[in-house]
Amino acid sequence: MTSPLSTRAFLRHVLPAAFFLLLASLACGQSATGTIEGRVLNTRNGEYLEKARVTVLGTRLEVFTDATGQYRVTGVPVGEARVRVFHTGLAPQTISVSVGAGQIVTRDFDLIGADRTPGPSDGTVRLDQFVVATSKEMEGAAIAINEQRFASNIVNVVAADEFGHIAEGNVGEFLKFLPGMAIDFVGGDARTISMGGVPSGNVPVTVGGFNLASAASSGTGRSVELEQVSINNIARIEVYHSPTPESPGSALAGGVNMVPRGAFERSKPQFNGSVYLMMRDAERSLRKTPGPIREPSYKIHPGLDFSWVVPVNKRFGFTLSGGTTSQYTMQDYMLNTWRGAGNATTVAANALNGYPDTTPDQPYLSNYQVRDGTKVTTRSSLGTTLDYKLSRNARVAFSFQYAFFDAMFNNRSLTFNTNRVLPGNFSTRDTLGDRGFGEITVGNGAREKSGTTFMPTLRFFHDGPIWKVDAGAGYSHASNHYRDIDKGYFNGASARRTGVTVRFRDIFYLRPGRIEVTEGPNDTPVDPYDLRSYVLNTSSSDFRESSDLQRSAFANVRRDFEVGRVPISLKLGADIRESARDIRGGTVPYTHRGADGRTSTTPADPLGTDDGAAFLLDEVFSDKWWNDGRLQCGQPCARV
Repeated sequence: MTSPLSTRAFLRHVLPAAFFLLLASLACGQSATGTIEGRVLNTRNGEYLEKARVTVLGTRLEVFTDATGQYRVTGVPVGEARVRVFHTGLAPQTISVSVGAGQIVTRDFDLIGADRTPGPSDGTVRLDQFVVATSKEMEGAAIAINEQRFASNIVNVVAADEFGHIAEGNVGEFLKFLPGMAIDFVGGDARTISMGGVPSGNVPVTVGGFNLASAASSGTGRSVELEQVSINNIARIEVYHSPTPESPGSALAGGVNMVPRGAFERSKPQFNGSVYLMMRDAERSLRKTPGPIREPSYKIHPGLDFSWVVPVNKRFGFTLSGGTTSQYTMQDYMLNTWRGAGNATTVAANALNGYPDTTPDQPYLSNYQVRDGTKVTTRSSLGTTLDYKLSRNARVAFSFQYAFFDAMFNNRSLTFNTNRVLPGNFSTRDTLGDRGFGEITVGNGAREKSGTTFMPTLRFFHDGPIWKVDAGAGYSHASNHYRDIDKGYFNGASARRTGVTVRFRDIFYLRPGRIEVTEGPNDTPVDPYDLRSYVLNTSSSDFRESSDLQRSAFANVRRDFEVGRVPISLKLGADIRESARDIRGGTVPYTHRGADGRTSTTPADPLGTDDGAAFLLDEVFSDKWWNDGRLQCGQPCARV
């Protein structure tokens, strides 16, 4: 949090700087000059161009257009001036303009593609060659190259259209293509950003220059999670790799700024929309299939997104964008624990949980886990911007961003633990656990993660012939909710069977080919794929309610002038940022005792005991294990 300037500091630093700016402006004498202003348009797509370079040939006068394509060149010598406009990907244009003393001349520029030539000057209309190869992705690349060319620091500027449609509108899926960026994935979602080896907590993410709130999965870190912001409401993304004095102090290796869409970036209204179906290649059935919870469900979901840019007139315009998606994701995996290759062994093989030493070329498998994970992710977003020109040189922009995220997780795992292996009872192809020391566990974890983010901002721009002002205030609020027991399931539940002997046979690089589980001195077979073989042991509920609040305000005043023939720019600014986070909740453990009030993990008769886990059988989802058992278990499986 940056505290406001005290009165003494204000008198000591701010007033002298402002006084110096005033003296400097008075010291610059006014000569017989005029002003040229106007807008620069890309005729190929009707979009006004930002950072188009405007120069007056034969002079050192040079300016760049703003976000609305507006430019203004002051101090132009009286007479005929040749003005040149350049933008990457478009043909440069030079026009002669007559400038009078003290006059303001308006001249707009319409740039065409670099591969096109203007028609005859006699007014004859000539059709150009029809080129299908031109696309909005190519135009986005040209915008990005132009932004980087004229940036004051090392920056990657990428138009949101450059890589085409992004599934789910996740900004992380977009940023992973940029150099120097590392995206951290959690549960298949691109969640946080790392830059140049710097962790995500030191990579600030802003929207229009204002801090973006993030409840950070109810954690206490500074990481900004991307799951609650949509690229559909963004015009371009700026990734700066060299911090400047205006960058936040946490930007150790740079940061990311997302620029919302603006109404004055186009000369006429434009609407883009798409409707589609989303699916994973592992689930392509048009029918309802088991999972992710008790009832069968569809795994192919419709989605839509749109953006509408409307410049109503020269003074007012608005944008509206939004989208919604829903996606089913499989999260299956297998985990092998190899002793002697990444996992520790113990010399005392006769001790509990003992694993004898081995050489690196003779590792052996001690534990194996297979998980059937499912997740359904829903995202919705809405964004709008209102732009209004107060005068020729001043405008205000109000922007509002809203996003909703919901993910339902349901992970089921089956684990085989030998717990102890005697010397001589293992090889790279076969592991025999010590009799009665093994354990098999069926674990289940299901919960719902949801949250919303909303962010209103107000910004003021003044681009006068002498003074330039940029000021604004923003408010961002994000929430995160972890729910389980009130939705009808536990976040963690465990059914166990102890006192068994576990053996892995026909082991290869992926998994054991066969798994044998027995118990007792006679090695009576135990079916590890039947839930009736287990007793319910423990479970837990892990609930969290958290929110994050970010307030930002800044103001910058700039004056450009020349002392002799040396151009000088002076800039005075103030920046205030506040952050607050509230986290509530906890973990509640549960122990299943059955009707007799006692717990057990190895009952004498698990099929008839009150501690048995069979009553929790999910008839619908277990069909998936039944039908796919040969793949999941490496042999025919019973229902679990």
